Amino acid sequence: MSSTSLTVVTDPDETPDSTQATAENRSRPADAAYMHPDDVLIADNVRTTYDLADHPEQIASIREFGVGLPIRAERDPDGTVHAIDGQLRVLIAREVGLAEIPVWIVDAPTGDDRERRIARTLTQINLNDRRLPLTARDRAAGVAQMLDLGASVTRVAKGLQTNRAEVKRSAAIGRSATAQQLLGGHQFGLDQLAVIAEYENLGDTDAVERLSRATRYNFTYTRNQIDAERAETRDLLHAALPWATYGFGVLTNEPDTGSAEAAYVPDELLASADGEPVSESTILADPDRWVVYLTVEENGLLVDTTTGEIVDYDAVDWNTDSDSEATPADGYRHADTVEYRDRWSPHYYLPTAQLSGSGLHRLTDPAPEVAEHTRLAAEQAVAAREAATRERRMVRELNRRGQSAKDRRLDLLPKLVAKATAPAGAAAFVARAHAHRLAPKPLALVTELLGLSGGRDALLAAIDDASENRAATISVAIELAVHETDIDKTLWRHPTAATGRYLRFLDAIGDSYEFGLVDVEHAALGDVEPADIDLAPA
Repeated sequence: MSSTSLTVVTDPDETPDSTQATAENRSRPADAAYMHPDDVLIADNVRTTYDLADHPEQIASIREFGVGLPIRAERDPDGTVHAIDGQLRVLIAREVGLAEIPVWIVDAPTGDDRERRIARTLTQINLNDRRLPLTARDRAAGVAQMLDLGASVTRVAKGLQTNRAEVKRSAAIGRSATAQQLLGGHQFGLDQLAVIAEYENLGDTDAVERLSRATRYNFTYTRNQIDAERAETRDLLHAALPWATYGFGVLTNEPDTGSAEAAYVPDELLASADGEPVSESTILADPDRWVVYLTVEENGLLVDTTTGEIVDYDAVDWNTDSDSEATPADGYRHADTVEYRDRWSPHYYLPTAQLSGSGLHRLTDPAPEVAEHTRLAAEQAVAAREAATRERRMVRELNRRGQSAKDRRLDLLPKLVAKATAPAGAAAFVARAHAHRLAPKPLALVTELLGLSGGRDALLAAIDDASENRAATISVAIELAVHETDIDKTLWRHPTAATGRYLRFLDAIGDSYEFGLVDVEHAALGDVEPADIDLAPA
């Protein structure tokens, strides 16, 4: 054992129970030593129940880095060293085969043994109770700092005994002021904070503000909406690249054109000095003066998968769909050679600031060369256009919200069936769903099986009154009735997969109910040939 003698030491970790004890502890000389774990004995400890297998992260850390925090120990008069604090670290060091561990040693106090053990227990409880773990905020900031200093994600993950995804999530939170500020509360989980951090690190302040206002319960819904909006904007800008390259300004939101203060005028509501409507060739001749907004029709174009050229729907032999080996009819092409793509349509607007000097005027403006009926028609067109715009916005927004809601439900569903038992009320839900779908014949049979009268209403009332287990039994009754009513006396002649599943279920449970399949049922299962059945009376 190597050691270094030290002068009088003040130990801030120890919380003695009296001024006298504090003075005694300060007067005890201490040695700092590296010792083999086997040479450090385990003293009486307030922690009596533990299993090293419950501490995989600590084991991994000590295996990787050794014991970093010295063991606190006392040296008895016979020279043996007993761990007072850090017994688990000693045991783990032995487990992973370390050759040495750092130990901070003071001489055991003399005097009454009971008082010494009381003081030792007080020390152990205080040391364990007063330890302050890193806050989640400090941990996230530390992970971000290591990555910023050049450490790889793999290295940090290995060093912290975690996975790469966790390191990336922590780093994102550590780099986000908003996520770190929210981390101290309980409004969001770490996965949700990582989403906020991702948007903040992208500089998307609108997304950060909306997500920060969300609750834990609608967070995913809000996030899905934002993701969909950003994806839609990216798709729009990508589709608008040809127009931008040509010189048009690109609008990311459909403008309001109905009010007198509207910043843009649509091309169809403009006319030349002689009253002629604005043509697309006129617009294309002066693109710098105009802006464009694109609307999309999902799967609005049928195109060649290789060239992207538009294909006539009637030129495809749709009988070849999903059959790559099929030969199309003469004069037609295979369905595998085409695909649907979104159709983007441009809508041109003239900024009102560009109206002067453009040689154009609004059809709604009073002008001698604009006939009254033309002006009225233009006003009606304005109203119709605004109505269509509002409808388009409503459909687009509600569809986006509908998809976000669906995505959130799809995220929930696996959680509902991940446990060994179904969620509360699930059996009744399934039974009601089956009951509502029942055709008249199986409905009559299932109510007979259950001893009910009153048809579907009576069945639904029975489900509402049922316990969870009884609701599950009613679901079984419904399923049995559905299968049974699909089977008639010719089952041996017309076997089906559904009949087979039903009969094998009955066969599997038959012993408990003194039931066994007979020859025609075995024929329906394919176990015997109908012609081989003995037709003699039983």
